[in-house]
Amino acid sequence: MVNVFSSNRYFLRYFLSRFVSRIGDGIHSLVLLWISYKWSHSGLVVALVMVSFSLPAVLVFPFAGSLADRKNRARIMVATDIIQSACTFALAFLAYYHKLNLFYLMFFTSIMSVASAYFMPASMSIIPQIVKKENITQANGIVQTTSSFSIVLGPIIGAGLIASIGVPLAFLSNSFSFLLSAFFLWGIKLKKMETTAVKLSFFETIKDGFRTIKSQPIASKLLDKTAVINFFFAAITIVIPIFAGKIYHMDSKGIAAMMASYGFGMFSSSIILSSIKIKAHPRDVIVFSIFLVGLMFVIFGEIHYFYITLLSLFFIGFFLNAANVHLLSLYQTRLPANLLGRIMSFLSAISMSLSPLSYALTGVFIDLVGLRWVLLLSGVFIGINAVRIGFIKELKEA
Repeated sequence: MVNVFSSNRYFLRYFLSRFVSRIGDGIHSLVLLWISYKWSHSGLVVALVMVSFSLPAVLVFPFAGSLADRKNRARIMVATDIIQSACTFALAFLAYYHKLNLFYLMFFTSIMSVASAYFMPASMSIIPQIVKKENITQANGIVQTTSSFSIVLGPIIGAGLIASIGVPLAFLSNSFSFLLSAFFLWGIKLKKMETTAVKLSFFETIKDGFRTIKSQPIASKLLDKTAVINFFFAAITIVIPIFAGKIYHMDSKGIAAMMASYGFGMFSSSIILSSIKIKAHPRDVIVFSIFLVGLMFVIFGEIHYFYITLLSLFFIGFFLNAANVHLLSLYQTRLPANLLGRIMSFLSAISMSLSPLSYALTGVFIDLVGLRWVLLLSGVFIGINAVRIGFIKELKEA
């Protein structure tokens, strides 16, 4: 771990930025889920709030990736952190004066969604510019450790803030975390990178994205599988607050415990990945991990015992993180660096394009048929697509 930090001093600043920002994200996610469920006790309203965070991002992802390949990625991250800080400050202000309603919540969440869409490809593609190639997998493991540990702390801190000082200061805390993240990122100097990206119109950007993906077999073969997995995995975001409220009759602390258990699973997985080198083939790790995520979804839906639920969420986070770290490292080491921003953003856009639909349908079906069937079907389809990934020839050769 020391070697990764010593290879470039800027990685430490990037590391600290992600740490504080992810704590703020955890607080913000809990507050969003809690107040939207508290207002309505409806899966559909929770889904609408989540759609407002996902749909705008999907629409701008192709542009975001091209920008990340043309401009300074650190500066993009600073600018988007400042925008998100301003939005969360506005939410805090409105909540403090009792003016916050569903419209304002969705409006500012939509702006944050666009900013996040520009932040994500820059963040995901910046690591090869600040660490040596041989340290990329370890660096990703360290970053995931930071993110997952922050995900554990965020909901716990958020629940404490809601209980002790209320929603306004919980939003304000997240606003401060974005500013602190921008401070750490300010002035990071990146290795020079050859770029082939040019500014394009919307439809030209879409065509360029498909051409770029098609030119890289690993990315193109994974595209439909990861899209289906993300579609069914997205259900968990809507399920957690409904499960805490309707099944266990708990308040924000119940949601926080479930979110923290999921985050602790990610954290535990990241610790292992950043400490030891996994000798198994990346394809096998990815397939095995995603299949077990699907299995945990089924257990989550079938066994309504709180500690079993927490354990299921722990393993969902654990195995999802293992798959993500190996998949991200595979992309970063096997795809051309000058195309990485566009490829990562376009893959994210395609994979996430179904998330708004997933949120909406999950909210509707939870109200119609219940949590059990939503989780059961999600787990089955996640498992099936894990097996499909195992048959990709290019992954065997990676």
